[in-house]
Amino acid sequence: PLVTRRDAIGALILRADAGTFDSQKDRELLNFVATQVAIAVERGQLRAELVHAAQYDELTGLPNRRLFHERLDRALGRSQRRQGRMALLYVDIDDFKKVNDTLGHAAGDLLLQEIARRLGGCVRHVDTVARLGGDEFVVIIEDIHGPADAAQVAEKIRHSLLQAFAIGGVPLHTRASIGVAIHPEDGRDADALLKRADSAMYQGKVLGRPR
Repeated sequence: PLVTRRDAIGALILRADAGTFDSQKDRELLNFVATQVAIAVERGQLRAELVHAAQYDELTGLPNRRLFHERLDRALGRSQRRQGRMALLYVDIDDFKKVNDTLGHAAGDLLLQEIARRLGGCVRHVDTVARLGGDEFVVIIEDIHGPADAAQVAEKIRHSLLQAFAIGGVPLHTRASIGVAIHPEDGRDADALLKRADSAMYQGKVLGRPR
């Protein structure tokens, strides 16, 4: 058996002709090899878990800030090589603090998880939805024809988040302020696009209408 410190994860099987593998030394060797294989597998699993923890948000399972910046840089590189367009959406959940204050942080965490799922359902699998922290999310949309494509995704997100969330048997309603930045019109690098999308989101929140 391949046994790690946490569990049995499989078995090492040796195929041999009858009578050629029967001594105590042979069995000890097989047990030694099985132990080494189990250790190697466990280390690989631990390494994968550490990489995942470093790149993904623990609460929502979405890419975190670090992985988002990596994907944004790669998306910008592809867009520049193709001389195409891409969009960055900055999504902020309005009045999220009230949920934490009235229903508690556990309810707020459940709401964030549901929001993450809905955001993922509004984009293609080639796009990226990430959580920057708190109630702030970003969406990278690649290969768009123009601003209208990004606006369509933003409206789809707004409509999805307007639908009631059932959190602990309590229906919750929320709205999102969304800022949109288009590459290359609104910026040619990550910082410029983020600033533009963040500014557009804030203007929409202050003015009470989507931007």
